[in-house]
Amino acid sequence: MKNANLKFLELSSPKYERDNIKLGLSRIQKALQELGNPCHDVPAIQIIGTNGKGSIAAYLESILFEAKKNFGITTSPHLFDLCERIRVNKRNIKKAEFEKIYRLIEKIFSKYKLTPFEKIICCALNFFENEKVELLILEAGLGGRFDATTAHKSRPIIAIGNIGLDHKEFLGDTIEKIAKEKLAVIEKNSIVISCNQKSQVENLINKKVEEVGAEIIWKDSISSRYQIGLKGMFQKQNASVAVGVIEALDKLGFKINEKYIYEGLKKTTWKGRLETINYLNKKFLVDCAHNYPAAKALSHERSSWDNEAEGIYWILGVQRQKDMYAILKTLLKKNDHLLLVPVPNQPSWQLKDLSQIKEIDFQKIIEFKTFELAIKYLFSQEKWPPNHPVLAGSIFLVAEFIKFTNKQNIKY
Repeated sequence: MKNANLKFLELSSPKYERDNIKLGLSRIQKALQELGNPCHDVPAIQIIGTNGKGSIAAYLESILFEAKKNFGITTSPHLFDLCERIRVNKRNIKKAEFEKIYRLIEKIFSKYKLTPFEKIICCALNFFENEKVELLILEAGLGGRFDATTAHKSRPIIAIGNIGLDHKEFLGDTIEKIAKEKLAVIEKNSIVISCNQKSQVENLINKKVEEVGAEIIWKDSISSRYQIGLKGMFQKQNASVAVGVIEALDKLGFKINEKYIYEGLKKTTWKGRLETINYLNKKFLVDCAHNYPAAKALSHERSSWDNEAEGIYWILGVQRQKDMYAILKTLLKKNDHLLLVPVPNQPSWQLKDLSQIKEIDFQKIIEFKTFELAIKYLFSQEKWPPNHPVLAGSIFLVAEFIKFTNKQNIKY
């Protein structure tokens, strides 16, 4: 019992999860079969892509909740608590429920040597089976073809967010290789809803759909008649994909009134994504722009800010495996300042690693041992920056910053 509890706690560690990534479906397929294939007959919306998956999931969750549907959703990674990753009708699984399911099937986890992500998906499907949900939303992890969510056989609807370069160490070093890995989830009769993609990705989607006999629905930015709860110009496409999914659900017998779509989009929330945080009467903007495509979207968003030409103070922490060169070249403009910080408890980029980037003015970079010291530095300046400082990069950095500001226990 004690050993099982310790192993359950390990699931909460981002580093433990990352260090134990092993792509493949055979392990989880065998485990699910031994568990009686929970939810095998429940249709799922599978969400794939590089960026935007979480936003699409958030919109869908909000709309289905407004429509009073009984649905389960699993997302990743978590911001504060592992229980965020398994929800039914917007309610997080209780820790006691999660631990109970884990203990009941822990022997199967050991038998098939499941990865942390696979364990979470198994627990989620068991919980959803217990809750007798009628529909699933499965946000894929980093992959597609070998992603644990793909082990669920009934995935009639595939939603695709923006596909770009990330997780190259697992999926391939070109956008074509990455796209092929993700698009492998598309099967015969799949209804595929995608936002606009780069031309090479769009061609691959069309080719895959034609090869297997699926249906593709392309979505532009959402109509201006809708209000959306998430900030950012790029959210208009994510919201449009979510609406396309809701419309496709009609073919599966889920009829959702337009008023629920409208209200659901309007009420959608998702912490840590272009969120303004108040701390000691000062405002910070936080965003989990952890890779190049997300940085590009954030840079595009920046172009609409007042006084952005006067410069931005970036508090940036990026995990070591990410393409830091591409992120910095995209984010940093003239008059900007970079406060480089580590991602808490993660291997991170340091100033000494950035010497090869010729385009960067190193006189405007200061490295700090913790993000708290970077915040203290900002408060020590004679004048507050003309634009809200932006804390960005890893979701783990954003989570720690939000927890830090919530405590409100340090006065400068």
